[in-house]
Amino acid sequence: MYRRTELSRSPPKLTDQAGFTLIELMVVVVIMAVVVAVGVLSLGRLNQDATNGQQVRVEQYFKQVADEAVFRQKLLLLVPDEKGLNLYSKQEYKWQPDNAIESYQWPESFEVEWQFDETIARQQKLKNPGWIIWPSGEVVPGKITLKLISESDEAAAVIEWNQLLEFNRPEE
Repeated sequence: MYRRTELSRSPPKLTDQAGFTLIELMVVVVIMAVVVAVGVLSLGRLNQDATNGQQVRVEQYFKQVADEAVFRQKLLLLVPDEKGLNLYSKQEYKWQPDNAIESYQWPESFEVEWQFDETIARQQKLKNPGWIIWPSGEVVPGKITLKLISESDEAAAVIEWNQLLEFNRPEE
């Protein structure tokens, strides 16, 4: 004797989903917002890092020229223009281009402004004013401002030095 039992079929469960819940969508939106915010902040930091790097390069260039003046015991002149910094030395009572150190070229992505003492330029009868570096390593104080040209963020560095070529660094 066989008994026949019928298996009962249960109605379909409500857990079969055809889409995402509101909570899941909100979590995804929050994660995306965090990723975008981190990306924007790190992009701004990249611009400031590039500006700081250029500041260090300019400072090193000035120190290299000062070392060259001391080593050669010669009066040197750094002349800024729209392309970069050019080195001159006094030869036979005239300022002549000096190729001992290659000229420093401004990066294309930066705007550059500079300031120097006009009275010293007049006293020394400089055709192209700039910063004189004496054989003792002392230099005419000055200031260079580097501004990064960028659509997304502004970054700038001010390079300022005294007669002993000590650079003023802002407290961070």
